[in-house]
Amino acid sequence: MLKWESKYEIGNEKIDSQHRLFLSLIIDFHETETKGESKEKLIRVFKEINKYAEFHFLSEENIMIEYNYPDDRRHAEMHKKLLEEIHEKYNPFISGDISAHDVFEFLFEWFVSHTAREDKKLVGYIKNM
Repeated sequence: MLKWESKYEIGNEKIDSQHRLFLSLIIDFHETETKGESKEKLIRVFKEINKYAEFHFLSEENIMIEYNYPDDRRHAEMHKKLLEEIHEKYNPFISGDISAHDVFEFLFEWFVSHTAREDKKLVGYIKNM
């Protein structure tokens, strides 16, 4: 079973708490799919993930501005690209052209790789100020 692990922590309480919620939504999506619950419920959770991603990214970008993070534009572009990719997967998911499992794998892999690399760089910068 998937769950939050200390290896996902990056050392900033605000960002870590948001990441915990972000990951819990991704896990909810996966569990909804594995339990065989309705497509309608999967769609609602998928929409919630999208809305939360928008909130979380804006929050992170505000932190980058607050600390004058030198790589803020590139990092924000990564956020923008993910939101575009989520939107691009929505209609194919609704129509059945891509599976819930494919959506889950995409979201989970992105979450793990982005937090492990990019968000750790941001927090490292903040701690070294």
